[in-house]
Amino acid sequence: MRAGRLLLPILILFLSVNCFAVLFNSRLISWGFDQSVLIFGNLLIFCLTLLSFWILYKGLRAPGTYAFIRSVYGSFILKLLAGAGVVVIYAWTAKSGVNKPSVFTCLFLYLIYTFIEVNVLMKLAKPKRNANTGSTPSGLK
Repeated sequence: MRAGRLLLPILILFLSVNCFAVLFNSRLISWGFDQSVLIFGNLLIFCLTLLSFWILYKGLRAPGTYAFIRSVYGSFILKLLAGAGVVVIYAWTAKSGVNKPSVFTCLFLYLIYTFIEVNVLMKLAKPKRNANTGSTPSGLK
C-alpha cells in the first residue's frame, strides 16, 4: 500500500475538525470554546503528525534497527516539544486568559492523530504475504 493513500484518515480527521469548528462556531462559543484556538491547534497537530509520519516512514524503510529507533525517539521528541512549546507560548501571550476547553480539545486531538499515525505505520510495517503461496517473502510465518 502506498503511504499517501494511508494518510487519508489523517486528512479526513483534519478536514472534519476544521469543518466542525467553522460550521458550529456559535454553538462552540456558547460552550466556551475559541474557534481560532481549535483551528490553529488542529492545523499545528496535523502538520506535526505529517512531519512525524515522514520521519517514522523513513526510519521504517532504513536498513538498520537503530535508525528506526532513532526515528521513533526523534518524532516523539519533536511532537512533544513543539506541542508543549506552542501551549506555553499561547498561555504566556493570551491576554484575556487561556481557553482551557480548546486547549484540552487539542490535547485530545493530539491523541487521536497519534493513534491514527501508529495504526497507519503498523499497516506499513506488516510483512507482505506472497500471493501464490500465502507465506511471507522470507518463508517465515
